[in-house]
Amino acid sequence: MEQEYLIDNLLKPEIKKIKNAVTKRDRDYVMVIDGEEGSGKSVLAQQIAKSLDSRFNIDNICFNADQFIARLKGSPKNSCIILDEAYSSANSRASLTEVNRSLIGVATEMRQRNLYVIIVIPSFFDLDKYFALWRCRSLIHVYFANDGSRGRYLLFPKTSKKYLYLMGKKFYDYSKPKSPYPPCSFTNTYTVDEQEYRSRKALAFKKRVVSNLAKRWKQQRDALVNELYNNFLIV
Repeated sequence: MEQEYLIDNLLKPEIKKIKNAVTKRDRDYVMVIDGEEGSGKSVLAQQIAKSLDSRFNIDNICFNADQFIARLKGSPKNSCIILDEAYSSANSRASLTEVNRSLIGVATEMRQRNLYVIIVIPSFFDLDKYFALWRCRSLIHVYFANDGSRGRYLLFPKTSKKYLYLMGKKFYDYSKPKSPYPPCSFTNTYTVDEQEYRSRKALAFKKRVVSNLAKRWKQQRDALVNELYNNFLIV
């Protein structure tokens, strides 16, 4: 049974505008939600996704670029898809390289299917410049309150988001320009089964770690073989 959740009053009219643009004006909509690990950005993404698409379920949450592309191509029009990359701080840069490539590669598909896409990442500033400035329509920055509690975020609409990227990228600074809206709040309420979500995300992360190790071993092996070959130790 689904738990109830509340969308901040400030965000409600924005969601209505987004739905109208996608369903009645033949558009797609890309939103980025970023924030520190554990800040609750994935939960907020689910709540917004459910508000945009009543059919939204756990199968529309993708944990890597391959899942995202496959789901995007197989989803009906006006679906909402979340790309919630299963990475840790240690490998986030490598993961985001894949994210940037996949987003650019499926941009046309997203428009044709009039999809809502929510990208959940540690920092908006790590996105490709073209995608951050021209394809992303809005940014939600989730943060911890002064007392360490979760459930706070700032909304940056299209113009504010653009200048934030240009002015703040060098130092990852979210203060200039400031959001034109006051801080919003959300509850820690999943719209999908929490245990199933955590299980799928953990599995995706485990597969990524194994894949990265295999790549590293191959690189080391190839480097060793190349060195031996160059020194005429093997023929």
